[in-house]
Amino acid sequence: MNWKWLLHLLVNQIGWSTEMAVTGIADIDDSIPEHWAKGILVDGDRESFWGSLTGKEGSRLPCINKTGPLRQSGDTLVFNTLSQLMGAGVTGDSVLKGNEESMSVGSFTVGCDVVRHAVGIQRRANKQANFDMVQNAGTLLKQWMTRKMDNDRFTEIIDNSTNTLYANSAAGVDYLADDSSHEFGMTEIEMIRLALQRQGADPIQVVKSNKRTVGVYGIVLGEIEEYRIHQNSTFLQTIREAWNRFNTGNKHPLFNDVIGMYRDCLIYRYYGVNPIPQGTPLRPESIVYATLTTTATHISVGGPTNATGVTPNYTLFFASTGSLQIEDEVLTYEAKTANTFTTVGRGCPEYFGASATTAAQHSNNKFITQRNIASVIGFGAEAIFTAVGDEPEPIGEKDDYGEQTGLGIRAYYGNALKTDSRRTTTKNVVVMKCWSENPSTV
Repeated sequence: MNWKWLLHLLVNQIGWSTEMAVTGIADIDDSIPEHWAKGILVDGDRESFWGSLTGKEGSRLPCINKTGPLRQSGDTLVFNTLSQLMGAGVTGDSVLKGNEESMSVGSFTVGCDVVRHAVGIQRRANKQANFDMVQNAGTLLKQWMTRKMDNDRFTEIIDNSTNTLYANSAAGVDYLADDSSHEFGMTEIEMIRLALQRQGADPIQVVKSNKRTVGVYGIVLGEIEEYRIHQNSTFLQTIREAWNRFNTGNKHPLFNDVIGMYRDCLIYRYYGVNPIPQGTPLRPESIVYATLTTTATHISVGGPTNATGVTPNYTLFFASTGSLQIEDEVLTYEAKTANTFTTVGRGCPEYFGASATTAAQHSNNKFITQRNIASVIGFGAEAIFTAVGDEPEPIGEKDDYGEQTGLGIRAYYGNALKTDSRRTTTKNVVVMKCWSENPSTV
């Protein structure tokens, strides 16, 4: 018997699907702790990037988490929000009674969908071996859940932010090219900070400067952008001078993995998983799998297509259509699969500041990117809301007369950005697009 599980994640119109291995829990039921599935979800969230910046309603942390009775796709959880007072008040002898401003208590709804995944294993000869395999399956699923929860939150922010900036105030993403002025630097930190301030973002912390209260915001960037700012002497000197302002509080969740504080912005880093050549939502990246000739219009990336089971999604973070860069060549594509780009156009037209490229041959393991464009995210408090079902559960199935077994998890959760009810904008996040070329051959 063959089983095919279709996974749907349709949080705010974002969807994807994959195939799950045949699974089962018969014969090893006694090896599964009752808290197994819940532990995967909780540990995955705790160890994720956003998990360390997550709190409950009222905590004013960047990510707000709420659990509740989510039982099926489409169920929602309601978060309560407060709006700032905007009235003029009264002056002089004017009567205040009747001119009071009502406290605006709003609601914010986050929908969910089912999330499922599993690890397929072979039935072992004894209970100890089965128990060991259960633990290994749990570890793999926890790592998967950690990456997934981070990826979903990053994607939600990048795809739905109402404010996108471009390095060096470029006119748009097509105007970003191989130019040091389009790389992420001190000017871009200033731009993010100013944008958050001007759109009324809620600070994640406040500090005193010259007896005045100053808001502190967060910025998260990838490893190449981290490399760039560490080459800047101004940044390094500012970090040395500012270190004593917050190093005594480095055990607070806000300071986990902070690489510095510049102009009242905490700088966070987020790295991809190197053994998986897919990059991150901040910087899509893969590798050429089969030599690309000068006339090819089909690119194989990452690895081969699996004959059975799941082909890893090496193009997960790439747009459904767009531009690519391999070495010095820029290419266009009209479609993608988990490990291919198809209908590829060669001899790409020029971009701002760069000449048109010509087709070239590219060997295996050469990096392929979304035209070397990366995203950097600026955020304030209560930037993204996550609804999580309170009863994740283990799932399973068996096949081949019980010889093939496996374990999986089913959970319900969803993400949404907080929207300013007055202006219908996502005031607590901004996205910065910048040029992000790998500075080495690694």
